[in-house]
Amino acid sequence: MCTSLIVDQGFSAYGAREIAKFPDQTPRLVREIVTARVLLAGLGYSIIVIFALFFVRDESTKNLLLVYGLSLWTLPFLLQWVFQGQDRMGIVAVTQLVRQSIFVTAVFLLVSEVNDLVWVGIAELVGVGSAAMVSIYSYIRYSTKSVKLRPAFSMRLFREGTPIGLSQLFWVVKMWGATFIIGLVATAEDTGYFAAAMRIYIALHTFVWLYFFNMLPSLSRAWELGPVQMAAMLRKSIKIVALLSLLVGVIWIATAPFVMTTVYGPDFSPGAEALSWLGGACIAAAYSGHFRYGLIAAGYQSREMLAMGLGTLIALILIPIGYFYAGISGSAAALFFVECIVLFLSWLIAKRTILRRLGNSLSSTKTSLKSALGIVY
Repeated sequence: MCTSLIVDQGFSAYGAREIAKFPDQTPRLVREIVTARVLLAGLGYSIIVIFALFFVRDESTKNLLLVYGLSLWTLPFLLQWVFQGQDRMGIVAVTQLVRQSIFVTAVFLLVSEVNDLVWVGIAELVGVGSAAMVSIYSYIRYSTKSVKLRPAFSMRLFREGTPIGLSQLFWVVKMWGATFIIGLVATAEDTGYFAAAMRIYIALHTFVWLYFFNMLPSLSRAWELGPVQMAAMLRKSIKIVALLSLLVGVIWIATAPFVMTTVYGPDFSPGAEALSWLGGACIAAAYSGHFRYGLIAAGYQSREMLAMGLGTLIALILIPIGYFYAGISGSAAALFFVECIVLFLSWLIAKRTILRRLGNSLSSTKTSLKSALGIVY
């Protein structure tokens, strides 16, 4: 997972944003991003090989890593971001369906004991490879210009995409690092309860990510058209999210005990309170996404990265403190507090950068944008 983030490097969001703004630049972006990702795949797989050979003693785990890592070489040819920028989300869905269906089917049919774990890596390799072929075929079919396969390199791609990639990495550190930190300071039982709640949280957080994944191209086009369009889109989206958050929050908290015991069994009921706190974190993330993805759409991804990075640093400090004071519920409350900090920081940065960028725009435009950002004077 970590090396796949190296390969991605935020190029998907950057590419989708640029295609949404400038569709005629699609062939150039495809060549540049595929070239960069192939180079990064080489770096990522080298890291996996070194780690597997020198730090993994178990033979089955070593083989799994080496085979699973081969899928990195197919990731550059996943072109969902092209269709995301073009608002062809049906193709994106089909590509993901092909990838996950092959993986799940292969695992259920071929994996039954430890020695079969290598088939997990093979399933991932075949699944990603098949999805890549579907996306390449779709790209060639729907391309309005001739497809040129020669490689191309761009330093601008790294300057623009790396901050988005680092922001994604910070998110992973915050989400998966939380369980790692709990494992260092908590009992085995508490670690299990917290990890179970976090898995449910991360699974449900996927819907938040998907919402803004689909929204980014529209935000990018809106920003290119003018601040009024972006203001209207943000304002409408925030209203929708506010209503959904109220409903989801009530249901999440009310059903947390039932969900924990249904998914994991009655022994995991102590994790219900932690799951309730994580529901608040998910709602805060749903709000902050408007400002974070708004900053990315407007070209301020470096500042969005700073907000996410600072939030992650605070999380790494507060999670163990929360545990010492209130157990796993305290750690989950710390994550909720951190998401609120990220929300505040992204809102504050959006307020200052986007309004400053507007400069001498019409007062009505400023009023619309202020309303969308929730600014109260």
